[in-house]
Amino acid sequence: MMVILILSVTTMMVAPSFFSSSSASLEDEGQRLVQTLRLAQDEAVLSGEVLRITLRSHSYSFQAVSLAREWVPFNSPPYQDHQLIDGVRIDQIDPQPPLTEETDEKKEPVLAHLLLMPDGMNQISDITLLHASGEQPLQIKLRPGPGGIRIVNTATPESP
Repeated sequence: MMVILILSVTTMMVAPSFFSSSSASLEDEGQRLVQTLRLAQDEAVLSGEVLRITLRSHSYSFQAVSLAREWVPFNSPPYQDHQLIDGVRIDQIDPQPPLTEETDEKKEPVLAHLLLMPDGMNQISDITLLHASGEQPLQIKLRPGPGGIRIVNTATPESP
């Protein structure tokens, strides 16, 4: 009887992690992107240089302007190229900034380039992340000013 009780209690504690692993993964990727964007915004302000994030369906990377005034990969941690975990993808960027190229140096389709300005002002954009499981999308909002990069729960309406 005691063994059955211990097994059932253990099962009740472990089972939720099996069923919520995909949402935790989507949430983890969203939090990672938000934190990296905040660090990049701080880097742009402190260095006085414009930084750019290139968003693709399954990855993103940062670039800085070289002395020759060309975009070059910004490879210092945590800004190096990041592959999203399996099942998670960037679905859309709203509003969609115009692109001058359809693929980048990786020969992957580019969804958007967003600029992080040295004055702390971001391009107004919404980045939507989806998981293959079909769960509720995760939306990351970029707005000007301090605290302008955040995750918004799309299941509940945003407060003003």
